[in-house]
Amino acid sequence: MTHTWLAILITLIVGFVTTYLKITIDRIFLVLLLVLWMGFGIQQAVVINALVMLLASLLFFRGARPQLAKLPGGVKWSVVTLSFIGGIFGRWLGLQMSSRGLLLILGIYAVLIGLRLLLIKPKMVPDGKLQAGVSVVTFIFSILTGLISAGGKPLQIPVFVKGFKLSMPQAYLVASLGTIASTVGFLSGELWFTKAIPLSNLAWSWIYFVGISLVMYILEPLWNPKVQKWVTLLVGILLTVVGIKLMV
Repeated sequence: MTHTWLAILITLIVGFVTTYLKITIDRIFLVLLLVLWMGFGIQQAVVINALVMLLASLLFFRGARPQLAKLPGGVKWSVVTLSFIGGIFGRWLGLQMSSRGLLLILGIYAVLIGLRLLLIKPKMVPDGKLQAGVSVVTFIFSILTGLISAGGKPLQIPVFVKGFKLSMPQAYLVASLGTIASTVGFLSGELWFTKAIPLSNLAWSWIYFVGISLVMYILEPLWNPKVQKWVTLLVGILLTVVGIKLMV
């Protein structure tokens, strides 16, 4: 199968999964498919995914602007600042690591996300008090973003809900803000440390962003909770299996 047809298939898969799992920014599935199907090196794959995440952030900001405006200033700026720094540090660390090391981290992350989808169900709780301490969590995960361009929102949200007593909307908002800031940090670090982002990576990111967004736009009216339940189960199993494969 040619790269063109593979790219179309990947776009359809990622668009379908992100639609039914309600994922706006963090698309680790794209990194996995770029490495396993397109044959891209892990360094190229994470840069392309980070660019797609940055473009997707624009759509997120358009819809979440009112909610972001309500975040306490101290929380907002501590999350943005620390996550940005963590993204830069993570990218520097990632550039020092071997491809095998990054693939191992990617595999571990895939397993954790798979198990999270299979074992931990979201709980609806009342809004809690937002504290600047949440930035410590977003900082830790921002380093992960710098390493493999994965914001870790599926793992952050349970931490915020259980550890900081935040509601799901609050947890999602804080985790998303941290992911966006760390993605900007990732790409800033990429430009600083490597001095350039190849045009081919920019082109691939636009192709995937536009294609995935189009698929999501088409499928959004068809979304229903029953299909989401089965997609969650299937993706959880596949991520766990693929993650284990990358680890061994």
